[in-house]
Amino acid sequence: MTSGTGEPTRDVQRKPIIVGYDGSDDARKAILWAARYAAVADAPLVVVHAWIWPYFTEKLGPVAGIEDSGLRREARRIVAEGHDLAVGAEPGLQVRTHLIIGFPAGMLSRLSAGASLLVVGTRGLGGFAGLLIGSVSFHLAASASCPVVVVRDARPVHDVIVVGVDGSPESERAVGVAGEIAATLRKSVHLLHVRQAQRGRGSRGRAQAAADDAPDVPLEFPGVVVTRESAVASSVPGLIVQRAHAAACVVLGAKGNNTLGARLGSTVHAVLQHAEGNVVVVR
Repeated sequence: MTSGTGEPTRDVQRKPIIVGYDGSDDARKAILWAARYAAVADAPLVVVHAWIWPYFTEKLGPVAGIEDSGLRREARRIVAEGHDLAVGAEPGLQVRTHLIIGFPAGMLSRLSAGASLLVVGTRGLGGFAGLLIGSVSFHLAASASCPVVVVRDARPVHDVIVVGVDGSPESERAVGVAGEIAATLRKSVHLLHVRQAQRGRGSRGRAQAAADDAPDVPLEFPGVVVTRESAVASSVPGLIVQRAHAAACVVLGAKGNNTLGARLGSTVHAVLQHAEGNVVVVR
């Protein structure tokens, strides 16, 4: 929601922005993006660190003879580090911390019910170096109650937000979230409708079919510039990833009209894996 001037209203900001932090480089990028967004939106930021060691051992305290040691102290250090990183990036920002026992995916998913945005990095300390996105980020994209921002770029320089539209309810909600982010960060919005190419149809016929089938999705955020594009491509996620190269972020509904049963559509799955920039998933 925004006011008549295009500025975010206070009603939207009653719920905090939550960012997961585990001390990894990708989590630091998530902290920096979330801190900037929270500062501009005048929203509180909550830095969350979920630790699992209490499930496996009772020896959480300091090791005898070793100063500043122990699993509990390390967990506290990590969450304090996240707090300091956010405050250092955005002085004056209201930042709280939450150290919680549990597996990160499940705990962050549960906490998302009380958040306006959930922000995470692509991979944490437990991720495999060869993977572009970790299992926790995938889990949250499929299960969180609020929009999930998967951050690869802490400070994107592009001025457009690309949002995929296909007429599905989740796509329509994605348009609203894209408008909210654009109004907050003073970006423009590019509505992108992509149809899968069909064999045996000429390029003119395919382009006309795409234009005919493009959903008419209004964007009700005064002051936000909106452009629209309908296209046919051999790979729907491939074209979205291509457009993402020049975008501040890509916003997608968690699943579209052609997804049955799955909590995360194949297009979103592919874009999360291959987009070079930030991706926002809306359930």
